[in-house]
Amino acid sequence: MKKFIVTFSIFSFLLFTITTINSFAVTKTLTQGLYTLKDSGLVTGTDYNVENNSSGRAMLLIVDSTQLIQELIRFEPNSRKYTLKPLNYGDIIIIIGAGNLEFS
Repeated sequence: MKKFIVTFSIFSFLLFTITTINSFAVTKTLTQGLYTLKDSGLVTGTDYNVENNSSGRAMLLIVDSTQLIQELIRFEPNSRKYTLKPLNYGDIIIIIGAGNLEFS
């Protein structure tokens, strides 16, 4: 009986510790400035939702590596979320205005 309890305890301990997976949504808040993808901490190939969660206006401009404008969005204060196209490695993110843009 002792072997069964010890075996069962070890098995259940391993089962519960192995299957625990923590996942967190990564959010980045960027203010006015010029960011490369590496500087901003964002990942390539991921769809991001962007919103202005401050009381100031902001404008988001995304330029690709061939210097073509990919996206231009004007954010009003406390705006709704907008979905961006996946970003590429050579993209440059330009934020103009007093707003804080939250990428999630």
